[in-house]
Amino acid sequence: MNKLFAISMLLLGNVIRQEELTPGDHVYTYRRYGLYTHRGIYVGEGSVIHFTRTGVNKTSIDSFRQEDKELHSLHLYAYGRPLLEYWLTRWGTCTALAGNASPEEVVNRARELYEGNGFGEYDLVNNNCEHFATFCRTSVRASAQTALVAVWEDKAKGVKERTTEFLQRINVKGPSLPHLTPYYQ
Repeated sequence: MNKLFAISMLLLGNVIRQEELTPGDHVYTYRRYGLYTHRGIYVGEGSVIHFTRTGVNKTSIDSFRQEDKELHSLHLYAYGRPLLEYWLTRWGTCTALAGNASPEEVVNRARELYEGNGFGEYDLVNNNCEHFATFCRTSVRASAQTALVAVWEDKAKGVKERTTEFLQRINVKGPSLPHLTPYYQ
């Protein structure tokens, strides 16, 4: 039974109750039936600082957890996991990055970004809530959720550039192609 519990915890992530939170914790909650997560930094006194399309915001834990009228469970993001555990765990629940900043440094960094609204423009792939929370803990902007999307975006950009270059080399200009007559005429 203990092995089953350990495996389920690896797959589900670390559910945490509000009374177990400590300032500086990187917390997240699942959204849209578990398709993605929303992340923030617990700063104490029942508040979370997080990054959204409207900028860096400070809200209550319940507001942070709420989607429509439903309150979702809170999860604690884990840092410094061994690579094997990282690869066996549900995507987005932990990282092999070391979260070396002290809890005070994490909270101070989150508060400075909130007060100065200084985390830049929100971008779903390149600058989102996970980038924000990870940055507060590690000084590195990183997002496991969007890393694969970013890789595919770069690959697609490369394919588009190579295709454009190829078409220019064979002198195909603009959207029209030379008229091809059917072979059966």
